[in-house]
Order: sequence, then structure tokens, then C-alpha cells
Amino acid sequence: MNLLISLVLEVFWQIWKSTLRFEVRGLEAVDRQISEGLVPVFAVPHHTILLSALSYGNRPATLLASLSSDGEIAAKFLQKRGFSLVRGSSSRGGKEALGALKQALKAGHPVAITFDGPRGPRLIPKAGIGVCAWHATGSLFLPVFELRPVFFGKFVACLKLNSWDRFLLPLPFCRFSVTFHEVVLPSKSEHPLEEWVPQSLEILRCAVFKNYAEGQSNQ
Repeated sequence: MNLLISLVLEVFWQIWKSTLRFEVRGLEAVDRQISEGLVPVFAVPHHTILLSALSYGNRPATLLASLSSDGEIAAKFLQKRGFSLVRGSSSRGGKEALGALKQALKAGHPVAITFDGPRGPRLIPKAGIGVCAWHATGSLFLPVFELRPVFFGKFVACLKLNSWDRFLLPLPFCRFSVTFHEVVLPSKSEHPLEEWVPQSLEILRCAVFKNYAEGQSNQ
């Protein structure tokens, strides 16, 4: 079954990306930090995984994928897109996965985490993203999406699945824009880790709420 799903995803990806029209903003700040030797971290809402992977392009990144069967499918799919993978989650293999992500950051690889995965609560950041941001030398970026109508402005070509995260499944001809927002976090020199992480999670939570509030078009 997993093989069949993987094949379907590959076919869907090839059709999907050839018909998509999208605009990306904010990646110039990401590229600038990487060129300066800084290592950024990306806080990705779980429901935007597909859109985020496409928007980021061919830039290097290490991603966290869960140990579930769904995570296995996602891992193989994302590895084919050129991403490095660390397996684990807050519920299984979390300590080992976090250690691997810290090593990736130390080696100079940007890290992306679905901060509310693998089972939610939806859009609520967990401690892992805060710890990774502490160990990163670059900024924390939050990708924010806005879906746009197609076909004479009457249809948004994106399905919202009835899952815990309301996963966005973009259809062929989907149109969207994405902005990689740089989330300004407290100075690390002024706070110890145990204070800095919860403060940063609260700042990220406010940024997520502001940009992904109920009723907005990117939901």
C-alpha cells in the first residue's frame, strides 16, 4: 500500500508542479544568511508541508519526519526532493531526533520542523522548534501562505482534508503566494536556555496566530 501511495504522490507531484503558479517572498533573507555562514531554522505548519517543500526550491535543509507509516511515506517522498531526513517526533524517538537535528545545525545545515506535528494540537508550537532555534546561528522563519482563486476568480484549487491539521492538498492549477517571515526572538545572551525557549515559543505562537487565524484565506 505504501508503495502505491508513493507512486501516486510522484505522479501527482510532477503534474502538480507543472501547473502551479506561485509567488515567493522573503527567501532573499534566507539566502543572505546562508551565504554569510549562518544557519536558519524553519517553523512549518503541518498542514502546509507540500506547499512549503515546493516553495523552498532546491536549497539544502534537514527535515524531521515522524516514525509513523505516514512519516515513512513522507520521508521517502522528501528524500527524492533532495532533503536530508531525521526520523522521530515528540512522541517517539524525540530525544534522538532532537540530538540529530542539533548536529545538523552544528554542521551548517538549515533545519525545518513541522512544529505542531505529528498529531497536534494544530498550530501550537512544541518545545523542539524552540530548542533548535536556540542552537541555530541564523533566524527563525515562518512560511505563511495565501491561496488565490483560479478560473475567473471563482474557485480555489486546493482541498482542505478532514484531518487534525486540516491538511492542504493543492490541486493542479493551484495558485498561491508564500512569505517567509523572519520571527524576531529574544537575545540569547540575555537569557538562559530554560527561559529563552518558552519565551521564544510564545513569540512564535503569536506569529502563527496572527498569520493563520481562523477565517483567513490561507487556512
